[in-house]
Amino acid sequence: MTSPGGVNQPSAVSRILLPTDFSKPAEAALEWGQRMATAFAAKLVLLHVIDILRTAQIAPPVVTVDPLLPILRDEAKRHMEEWKTRVRGAEAVILEGPPRPMIVDSAIDLRCQMIVMGTHGRSGLAHLLLGSVAEYVVRHSKVPVLTIRG
Repeated sequence: MTSPGGVNQPSAVSRILLPTDFSKPAEAALEWGQRMATAFAAKLVLLHVIDILRTAQIAPPVVTVDPLLPILRDEAKRHMEEWKTRVRGAEAVILEGPPRPMIVDSAIDLRCQMIVMGTHGRSGLAHLLLGSVAEYVVRHSKVPVLTIRG
């Protein structure tokens, strides 16, 4: 949106995406997400992505991922219900796939104008091996991202 003076103005924030893995950093992000939602009078959209690729990596070779998926789905639903009771009026979405691109894409698909997410604050070898979901989202998101260090 451009103002009469030609200066780019941010669009109104009516929906805020809060990706969660239900960890301590995600808890900290939830607090900030609620604050931001209140400040903007925006709806908070809770998102959990079941990482099917990581599940395939941790499962023993003789075990297929299929038996694990129902367990992961049940756990995700249980955690999400707990979070929804803490955030009145929040929308909850559970998806399956690679979290990094799914978070970025979900912000657009769910019509969110902002992302608030926690970061685990890994560095060194842990960061190199595990990567950073938050870093990926910051680099690729088409909407502003607020990261909260847990």
